[in-house]
Amino acid sequence: MNHFEKCFSRYDTDKVIHGFHIPYEETFFHLRDTVNLVFEIGVWRGGSIRGFRDYFPNSEVVGLEIKEGKQRLSSPGATVEIGDATDEAFIGRMLSKYGPPDIVIDDGSHKSSHIKKTFDLLFPATRICYVIEDLGTQRKDYKNGRYIDDSVPATEIVHHEIEKLMLHRERQCRSVRVYTSIAFFFKEREDGNRKAD
Repeated sequence: MNHFEKCFSRYDTDKVIHGFHIPYEETFFHLRDTVNLVFEIGVWRGGSIRGFRDYFPNSEVVGLEIKEGKQRLSSPGATVEIGDATDEAFIGRMLSKYGPPDIVIDDGSHKSSHIKKTFDLLFPATRICYVIEDLGTQRKDYKNGRYIDDSVPATEIVHHEIEKLMLHRERQCRSVRVYTSIAFFFKEREDGNRKAD
């Protein structure tokens, strides 16, 4: 059992069931003590924000949740803010209140238009890494394509960022890691070093 799995097995979350403990551990274990702020989009039952709070011991974790009532899931080091992560004004308030996040995890609605809008709003402000979970929902044969609500799957974000990397064009990413149903977009070198190119 890796460290991510130990932290998340204490709470009601499906990240280990989906096998995300392996890519999260491979990607973030060496950064655990340096991460100060994590935004997670989608709170569900609150287990995930608590798991990330334990995994990143020096971090504040802020869950961005659209459903009222979820704020009661807040606990020390893990806060829930109610609002729409596709709303520019709400994201602006969160960035003003907390500052730029080191890591953003999108585990929200899984609707393609929401994933793309939130990525456009938060990726520029992200300091280290932006994560999109459950990309398997972006297949047209997955539940009759119901998560692809604007005719273009959110996996296009992955393709677009990789293409920009290959062509050295307008890139904000330093690297992209793709695992089964999850992608990591690094703004900085993977050692957490924030020096410019």
